[in-house]
Amino acid sequence: MKKFIPWFTPALIIVFYLITHLYQLTLLPVFADEAIYIRWTQLIIDDWQQYLFFPMNDGKTPLLMWLMVPTQFLLSNQLLAARLVAVLIGLGQILSLGYLTKLLGGKKQTTWLVMILCSILPFWFFHHRMALTDGLLGLGMTLTAIGVVQIVNHKQKKLWVGLTALFFGLSLWSKLPAVLLIPSLFIYPWIKQTKINHKVKQIIRIGIATVGGLAIFFSLRLHPVFSQIFSRGSDFLYPWQEVVLQGKWQNTIISIPNYISYFGAYLTWPVLLLNIVGQFIPDLKKRRIQHVLLLSAIIFAGPIALLGKVVYPRYLFPASIFLTISAALMIQELFEKKLLQKILGGILVLCIGLASSRFIYFSLTDVAKTPFVSSDKEQYLYEWSSGYGIKESVDYIKEQSKNKTVAVATEGSFGTLPDGILMYFHRQNVDNIYVEGVGFPVRGVTEKFEEKALSFDQILLVVNSHRLEMKVPAEDLLQEYCRPDNAPCLQIWDITKLLKEKE
Repeated sequence: MKKFIPWFTPALIIVFYLITHLYQLTLLPVFADEAIYIRWTQLIIDDWQQYLFFPMNDGKTPLLMWLMVPTQFLLSNQLLAARLVAVLIGLGQILSLGYLTKLLGGKKQTTWLVMILCSILPFWFFHHRMALTDGLLGLGMTLTAIGVVQIVNHKQKKLWVGLTALFFGLSLWSKLPAVLLIPSLFIYPWIKQTKINHKVKQIIRIGIATVGGLAIFFSLRLHPVFSQIFSRGSDFLYPWQEVVLQGKWQNTIISIPNYISYFGAYLTWPVLLLNIVGQFIPDLKKRRIQHVLLLSAIIFAGPIALLGKVVYPRYLFPASIFLTISAALMIQELFEKKLLQKILGGILVLCIGLASSRFIYFSLTDVAKTPFVSSDKEQYLYEWSSGYGIKESVDYIKEQSKNKTVAVATEGSFGTLPDGILMYFHRQNVDNIYVEGVGFPVRGVTEKFEEKALSFDQILLVVNSHRLEMKVPAEDLLQEYCRPDNAPCLQIWDITKLLKEKE
């Protein structure tokens, strides 16, 4: 029986993970960034020689889009196919996080606990069901940390230097903020009490691995659009000179309590409490590990908090790696103490489970009631970036196109519209359908669209109600798909008569 339990428990966790993550995987409509990534993936499928590195034009590294290519062939539902990749990335994440916990002194039961936490904590649960780069970045960073700890443990030094370089390079190919991991890598030699010359050797090996990872990243320089990777940074971050030298930090630092509340909401407050208590445990060796883990989280999240113009929770999500492990190790510590500490540990685990269960329940049953923080409610439920009505609009367009040709003008130029519509038509016969974005707010259609659309039988406009500034007769509203809580609706208007009379 004792031999049976060690493999049965992780297998049970994996089954639980797959059931909870695959069920109702497309209940939340496509998010703007997902629509973009899926559309880029489809362009790669259509013409890989031209589009293999196309994401770099918009400042994105291409690894996730490459990984999504195979599943786009396997499934007819394009969003499901993309999110399936996120679920598989998450499966790798729970196994990797369990292994990293073991390397940092976690017992067998603690590795199982961290795997469970990675399956249920809202931060993890959500990002392992979304076709976004953040989950892949988290996995790459976890594998990089595993490599660094193995270097510190003197395990097959040359092999782990090479693997760490590879993992770090792939992290950078997942998302650029992986660069924020670099400073924390060099504090891992302090998890062990060794002579200074040993630490110097470890730091040198970690440095070689880091340079190797950067070399993998900079191999993208071979492509002519490499410089575009850095073109979008100013959209999200203030220049460090403004923050440090001109005092902009006084404006950004006041948002830090709000960012901490993101972790409280999505990792739960008991997890944060366990991280804080872990800094004061009596055992010096365990305390050093707790210090390194918390510092790693702060080193990653700190620059984003201080430099960020707009900081959404997903930007801070990778710090969850270190906070989750720290909490699991602290729970292990409590369960090794007297009865009172064991009861306290049990209460904290129960609170974590209850808070996570609520998030999971609504995610799988009534996504509009999912307890997102306010900024995420805006992104995923209420605003233009939310894909409510996209799939329904596509179905309506398909129905209309059965007996006639249909031209569709959409709000925007990429993102939720028109990419969210175009992605559902991929690898289908669309000879009688024409879709093009006309910008926002919608005050009219472009000359290019109008010239081409006039040869179609029906001309439709797909637009968010609060972004329509074009005068269209009320009776020409064909369909309306409203977002939760009286948020703006996605509308389909018939503008055939309007354009053809104008002609």
